[in-house]
Amino acid sequence: PQVEWILRKVTAPHQTMLFSATLDGDVGHLVQRYMNSPTEVAIDAATDTVGTMHHLFLAVHHMDKDKVVASVASGVAKALVFCQTKRTCDRVERNLQDLGVRAAAIHGDLPQVARERALSRFTDGDLAVLVATDVAARGIDIDDIGVVIHYEPAPDVKDYLHRSGRTARAGKDGWAVTLVEYNQHTQMRILQRGMRLPSDKPVEV
Repeated sequence: PQVEWILRKVTAPHQTMLFSATLDGDVGHLVQRYMNSPTEVAIDAATDTVGTMHHLFLAVHHMDKDKVVASVASGVAKALVFCQTKRTCDRVERNLQDLGVRAAAIHGDLPQVARERALSRFTDGDLAVLVATDVAARGIDIDDIGVVIHYEPAPDVKDYLHRSGRTARAGKDGWAVTLVEYNQHTQMRILQRGMRLPSDKPVEV
């Protein structure tokens, strides 16, 4: 709505250039309604992932998920964990700390100063794991994130790509690891098909 408000106010002859990580949904609506004969320049297809990104789907029991996160995170300098809810973020943060992992959570219920402190500590390497919701993690650009862990399978391909894109940056290798419970295999296969990944069964751990 804020972007549309601005575009409605620009009535003189002008050129509009729109830059977006994705081009669907609300963004596509802006293109159709406010741009005349637009030319699209795309780096990759909407379902492409970086060639240096490795995808792993792990079958886990819900009681073992935090131990699996701690184990996966121990193999890299920085790990970013995505959770669906703020409550889950807080619980995962506490459980990881109980397991001896230097972890902190960021989400919309935390004061801005707390979020900035956690991001700063994570950027500096003082934290090994940052646990975040999608909203809180928008725009995060931190070097050397070795693995992105989807605590639950992403709701759709767009969210999966946005989350996973925090790793494998600037030509470096990175892992996108999804934890899959017994009743989430269908959602996992939908993601795999949407990204043209091999539809394998999740690796059991």
